[in-house]
Formats: sequence, structure tokens, C-alpha cells
Amino acid sequence: MRAVFLAIPAAVVLSACVEADMTIEILGEDQARVTGFMQMQRMMFDMSGGDESFCPAEDGGTLTLTETHARCDFDHTGSFDEIMSADADADEDMPADLHGTITHLGGDRVRVLMPLGGMFEEMGDVEDDPQMLAMVQQMMAGMSITMQVKGRQIEESTGTISADGTRAYITMDVDTIFAPADQRIGDFDTILRY
Repeated sequence: MRAVFLAIPAAVVLSACVEADMTIEILGEDQARVTGFMQMQRMMFDMSGGDESFCPAEDGGTLTLTETHARCDFDHTGSFDEIMSADADADEDMPADLHGTITHLGGDRVRVLMPLGGMFEEMGDVEDDPQMLAMVQQMMAGMSITMQVKGRQIEESTGTISADGTRAYITMDVDTIFAPADQRIGDFDTILRY
């Protein structure tokens, strides 16, 4: 599956109250696998038209609808461009510097960048409206977004590195997302070996 979540502005994620858990595993010089899930409240899914682009089967997605949630489980292997590209419709209004990237650095080293800092800058409208902020915080209570990068060895990361040194991850909840600007999470940037 294309890592569409990586190219969605934070304001969109918040407005849909998307919960996500995603792992990008680097398999080679230009091959990666993305696995995980995204889910949103069923009411929000239906209000958005129940669009199947939320979970395209051709990109490795399996959509499950319940009375309360729309959930997309995904598992897709492809080139770096295939994994990190977003659908053309989602790309049109998105500044290039807000897209995630996977870059081969030579040898067996790869850099994975998820520009979260820039995404949070787009939330100004929500933060400037106390009623909207309170509503979004209430809707997101208990939800989280986890991103993980996996390889043979993590060299460095702005995220948390696992004890075995093979994974770097970052988890965001409502308190993290709406922390004061000077305390917010910056870009999730990782260099690893595959």
C-alpha cells in the first residue's frame, strides 16, 4: 500500500480522527515493505462519502467496516517511490516539503524522513479556535498515531530506538500533537542499515 498517511496534512488527520500504526521495513537498496492499519470513526468515514480510496485493495489494503469504525489493514512491498508516493488527488494541494521520503545513501545505508514538524504547522486554524480545539481533543482522546522504521541496524534517529537496535519509532497522542509549539515533536528522521 502506498503510505498515504505520510502525505496527509495533520489537519486532515485530526478532522477525521484517524488512528494509525504503521511500520516501514527497509528490505534493500530500493525495496521496502509497509504494514499496519489506519482507522477512523464510522460516522466520519460515511460523512466523507465512504470513499474506497481510504483503503485501496490494489495497494494491499483490506477494508473492514463495523458499526463504530472503518479500518484499513495494509501490507505492501514495493520500491521506495511506490511506498512513499501518495495518490495524485491527495498530492495536488500538498507542498513538496511535507512528503515523506526514503533515500538510499550508498552501501547498505538508507534515510527515512517523515516531516512531522511541517505537518503540525498546518494546524494553526484548529489551535486558534478554542471551541474547535476542545472538540478535536475530545474526539481524539485515547487515540494515537505510531510510526516505526525497521532495518538490520538503526544508526541514528530522532525517534526512540528499540533495545535490539533494529527499530526506531515515534508515538503521538492528543497531548503530543497539541503540545506548545516549542515542545512539539519535530521531523521523524532515521538512518539505518538494511
